[in-house]
Amino acid sequence: MRHSEIAETGCMMLSTQGIRGKMTTTPLPDNDIKTSGLTLPAYVLMRPEGVFIKLSPPPAQDILRLFVDRLFSNEARFAGLDYASFISLLYDTDFAASRIGSAAELRVASNIVRFTPQRRALYKGVKIIDTGERAEYMFEPVFIEVVSGEPANAKPVDECKPADGGAAPVVEPARKVEMQPTKLDFDEFVADMWGKGVRFGIDADAVRKVIEQGTAIRMEIARKLDPTDSKDAEIVEESDTLRVDNAPLILPNGKTDLRRAKNRFPQVVKNAPLLRKIPRALGKPGYRVTGEVIEPRTPLDIDLSKLAGEGTRIDHTAKGELLVANMDGFLCLDENSSEIWVTAKIENRGGISAKSTGDINLAVDEYVEHGEVQEGRIVEGKHMTFRSDVFGSIMSKGGIIRFESNLSGGSAQSIGGDIVVKGRAFNARIEAWDGEITAAFAENCTIMGRSVSIERAVNCEIVAEELRLGMAEGCAIAGKKIRVTSSDVRKHQETVITVLLPDISALDQQIAQAKTNLVQVDNALQAKSREMAAAQSDPGFVKYLAIAAKIRDGSIKLSDEQQFEWQKIVRQFAPIMKGSDELNNKHQALKNEIERLLQARATCGGNECCEIGDVLGDTVVRKLNSNLGISAFRSLPVRELKEQLHHHGTQHDRIFSKNKGSLEWRFQIPEPSAAPV
Repeated sequence: MRHSEIAETGCMMLSTQGIRGKMTTTPLPDNDIKTSGLTLPAYVLMRPEGVFIKLSPPPAQDILRLFVDRLFSNEARFAGLDYASFISLLYDTDFAASRIGSAAELRVASNIVRFTPQRRALYKGVKIIDTGERAEYMFEPVFIEVVSGEPANAKPVDECKPADGGAAPVVEPARKVEMQPTKLDFDEFVADMWGKGVRFGIDADAVRKVIEQGTAIRMEIARKLDPTDSKDAEIVEESDTLRVDNAPLILPNGKTDLRRAKNRFPQVVKNAPLLRKIPRALGKPGYRVTGEVIEPRTPLDIDLSKLAGEGTRIDHTAKGELLVANMDGFLCLDENSSEIWVTAKIENRGGISAKSTGDINLAVDEYVEHGEVQEGRIVEGKHMTFRSDVFGSIMSKGGIIRFESNLSGGSAQSIGGDIVVKGRAFNARIEAWDGEITAAFAENCTIMGRSVSIERAVNCEIVAEELRLGMAEGCAIAGKKIRVTSSDVRKHQETVITVLLPDISALDQQIAQAKTNLVQVDNALQAKSREMAAAQSDPGFVKYLAIAAKIRDGSIKLSDEQQFEWQKIVRQFAPIMKGSDELNNKHQALKNEIERLLQARATCGGNECCEIGDVLGDTVVRKLNSNLGISAFRSLPVRELKEQLHHHGTQHDRIFSKNKGSLEWRFQIPEPSAAPV
């Protein structure tokens, strides 16, 4: 309010407020930034809740700094400034992009207000040191000029009115100017320092603390930010198995496995990443306190394509630039040219032994071993071919194992694949539970697979879903579909064949129990029907049914008193209705269950059979009911497996027990028993 306005309304103000004495007036700050001639750009939003910067899309930093410069140059400043966000928006190149996902706008202050010359005069010059590395400021107590005044020769209100009722005379106030202590303001400090060249790196916490304390001190108020160091491009190995290493293998538990070399044959599969280029990265720029950019150093680069040899390629992926194996094979490094190349397959001619290779784990699609595999050695891989005798253990995952010579005293296991033995298998264990096993001759072997085909087997234990066997001598066999050309004894050891049949006894018990429950539910339904028929002769019950139907469809609305009476009727007749729907639902559920069980019983057999073309010596064929099939023998110890396979079973279980003749037997599912009375 201007002094003239105070003078004109002085009498009225005194009258309404009941105050006599001094009046002090302080001009209010002009919060209308338009009075300074400043127009806000489109990316700056003023709302009652604050000042926001639009981040979608974010304004360019040089444009944003130009706006701030114009703002501070036009007697305006921010109020309630978030200095950390403010500086990050102006100078951090990644800040705006990192905030876009969380919000489309960023609040930087509570308001934009006028920065009056009277307040700006409180701030002194700043000392910028070492061409912008830091800045110092001398804080001192500050004072501001305050003007106060009161009407001269003030009179009571009734004396202010002229006798003729005209306007009151203007009373000029007596003005008094005095200096009063005040405090600096951090938001004003930022605006003033900007105009004096300090535009970055102010220590906001330290400055706020000094302003609050009001002490006199010279202190460092801002410091430069050094650029982050740039990173040179580098090459890293994507696997720790790319180099030949004959040192003993270190197990995950820290123990040493003396049986295996750490990496005797570096193997790779197609599309396996070998090397990865970590691209060079430019460091983030730094800034002097003046806002001048400090550029980071230029990093060095590497050309990964110069390392790509035969059998490899360069892939550009989300993970980066990769040197990738273009085929399954054996990895080699040319130390002269630094090229890496991959061969088509591995063919080893030196054999596998404790001295040369130890146990090996192959990662290629195909492996050919020309030498002998020593007893006790373990070879793991996929498709493997052995052209000399094998005395060790061979394990394949999803591939085929081929023995072109003999397998003696060792073992072969293929998970999801097949096994072929063209020579002789002796004292060996052969497993392919999900594949096919083919052998020309096997003696004293344990053979287990989904499908097994052997020309001649002597003293062997064989378990198979489907078995095709030429000559069986003293063997113990279990399976579902068994076809033997001829069977005989071997050193007084008869041939025992066990046909695995589905166990339908459990299904029969479930069917019988379900039928018994169905009879009980039928009896309960008949009793409920008789009870309902008897109730129909009661007029009260008939009336109850009619009213209940109308209440359910909403045609009758009951008052509280009627509801009370209705509950009495419900308690009288509801027990008659209770349970009818539940019994009907249970009856239907039992019928469905019986139908499901009968269907499962009818389809549980798989055409199990046993055929022997010519019985030449003692041969026993028995049946064994089991829903586990051949998996019942999978985890049995060797001794227990032999005992079960050589067991003759009871007289009731035997299908055939002779030393000559032939057999052609097929399993027929017996008819289910009649329903209980």
